Amino acid sequence: MKDNEINHLEEFQKIVLQQHENANKNINKELYDEILKTAEIIEKSDRSNTKEILNKLRERFKNEDLNQVTDIFIYCQNFLSTNEEPLPLPSQLCIAIGKLFTNENLHYTSSKVYSDDQIDGGSALSFLVYLAMHEKHTPYVLDFIKENFKGFSRNKKTECVFQLKETLPENEIAQQIIKDSGITKYELIFSTEEDSISTPVTFKMDHFEKADDNVKQDSQDLKSNISVPETKTKSQWWKFWAKSN
Repeated sequence: MKDNEINHLEEFQKIVLQQHENANKNINKELYDEILKTAEIIEKSDRSNTKEILNKLRERFKNEDLNQVTDIFIYCQNFLSTNEEPLPLPSQLCIAIGKLFTNENLHYTSSKVYSDDQIDGGSALSFLVYLAMHEKHTPYVLDFIKENFKGFSRNKKTECVFQLKETLPENEIAQQIIKDSGITKYELIFSTEEDSISTPVTFKMDHFEKADDNVKQDSQDLKSNISVPETKTKSQWWKFWAKSN
């Protein structure tokens, strides 16, 4: 490996480490640990009591600020997901807890779609689409996507369309969004160009502020113009919690 390649790798590793440290400060560690503990219990069980475990977890979160669940989901997707496991169990548990969300909590998640960091924003949009699998959240989520799709970055449009295909295949509104998008190929391009930015169309940010993610933006700059192919998962992972919903 050439010296300049080594330097770039070391620089990237430092950025990732700093990113992890910064993100760790922004989540509720106690709630995050509770989710990890529950994930461990489920992994060691025979899955016959999954519904009971999920109900107990939701009960634990009932009196908490549920906006923190969005932040934990984004953290899990940034640091726990892999190509082999794109939606790790802790992320699935965040989706399950999301059944408790009010419209205010959904609004907070929606505001995160417009994070200065496009990776965080993508995770927030992904979380919203998964939350739409809770029937009571479907109208809010699909209305948000339909009204603001035009302002999504190219990557967010692609990810959203393909996720809707998988998660809401029977929903007429979701299928119309997919059709109207004209997107048929899964291809993500990481860049710092203007088309990587998402802007609200009808969505109002209200009192939510965009996060200052300069460190994460630096890491994106190092990964600019990388084409990411579609990944194939071993199983329909989201159905784990959906069946126990």
